[in-house]
Amino acid sequence: MSFGERLRSLREDNDEKQRDIAKLLFVSANMISAYELGKHFPKNEKSLITLAEHFNVSLDYLLGYSDIPKHGDVKIIDVTGLNNDDINAVITIVNSLKKNKQN
Repeated sequence: MSFGERLRSLREDNDEKQRDIAKLLFVSANMISAYELGKHFPKNEKSLITLAEHFNVSLDYLLGYSDIPKHGDVKIIDVTGLNNDDINAVITIVNSLKKNKQN
């Protein structure tokens, strides 16, 4: 999903209008439309940070690099020093636990 598609989706999920986001970023509603259509991209990182904070998502999610809204939703396991067999065992255990949670 592109930045523009993600922005539109987040905005609509929040029941906000383009003009609401425009006020937040101090730009025109036409510029928000251009962002959503992929015709323009915010010129500074402050606008991206403002959007991510406003929608409570990570920049990776906002920019379309991740499908996980917040990094806090993911836990990382340090497997440094483990061999491939050990890593595969950890993956098997985690998948088994997830499967059990779904049942």
